Amino acid sequence: MKKLSLIVSFLFSMLSFGQVNENTANKEVDRFVNEQMKNLKIPGMAIAVVKNGHIIKKTGYGFANLDWKNKVTEHTNFQIASCTKLLTSTLLLKTMYDKKINLEDSVSQYIKDCPKEWDDIKIENLINHSSGIPDYYESDVYLPTEKIVEAVKKLPLIFKTGSRQQYGQSDFMVLSYIFEQIYKKPFVQILKDEVSKPLKMNDGAFDMEYKVNGQFLRTDVIPEKVTTYYELNGTMKAYKYLYPQYTYPAGGYFASIDDMANWAIALDNEVQFPKSFSENYIYKTEKIDGKDADFSKVGWVIGKENILYAGHSGGPGLSDILRFPKEGYTFIVLSNDGELLPTFARAIASFYIKELSSKLKIEKFERD
Repeated sequence: MKKLSLIVSFLFSMLSFGQVNENTANKEVDRFVNEQMKNLKIPGMAIAVVKNGHIIKKTGYGFANLDWKNKVTEHTNFQIASCTKLLTSTLLLKTMYDKKINLEDSVSQYIKDCPKEWDDIKIENLINHSSGIPDYYESDVYLPTEKIVEAVKKLPLIFKTGSRQQYGQSDFMVLSYIFEQIYKKPFVQILKDEVSKPLKMNDGAFDMEYKVNGQFLRTDVIPEKVTTYYELNGTMKAYKYLYPQYTYPAGGYFASIDDMANWAIALDNEVQFPKSFSENYIYKTEKIDGKDADFSKVGWVIGKENILYAGHSGGPGLSDILRFPKEGYTFIVLSNDGELLPTFARAIASFYIKELSSKLKIEKFERD
């Protein structure tokens, strides 16, 4: 009995020791974030740390808007910009797992009358930015996606498919049109039905912004939506980046820290597909021009350090998400500072993963 008591006591002390380390890291992160927000004049932030399907930290800081001084909560919806691509990638993985699409499929299987120049373009080339399809820059940005696909089909490729990667919007726009052919409904509804709702992302949405007669901007109401800011001549200015709806597969989603934590938990808990399936695509790259590609097989940015990780940023730093598969951590940072560069998630990761070097310098750029 005495021996059993000692064993139980030992196990409890080990468990407590691990918990103290994470509690210590949480407090250190709070100090770090508050210090950076003060020094860099960041209006509001929200941070989540998820480990193996469990919330380690989920905290809001500062203000969602400066007009009314509403505080950031776990349900405050931030513009996640290009981190929307992670949701589109999640949709692709689910569609692949359901055997409705394959990375090796030719685009011409889903889109009629593709130009001969598109013969070599596969689904993988769309998701990892290696198709060569140019971006759309015409005046009418509110054409239906089908019309914009027809417009870019008439343009020459900007490079030979698969010869390099170039970050842009058209790849994801064409992919969203293919989703619409598969699911027989608009992309916004597909993402809601297949990703947001099943993964308990209940706060956010696209605001469906639309310029009416060039005179005013009409949007849907999103509860607790932040205002985004940047500093101009010493004064904080509110601004809104305009996302035409054809760009929604690549950017424009509003999400709360609760939404994105639930997304990470769902990936950890294999809600829609097993990790043995998804990690073969999320963390694997092709060779392009003899070098490892910058984007993985399903469009994630791969970390090139001694520890494997992948993620994305958007805004450039309105959102910043990194996942570490071996260590089991996901680090999520959301902000309403339009000048923030995407280094916060990597900085916070070093408080929890001791094998990572500390990269604690947070920087901003000057927006016009």
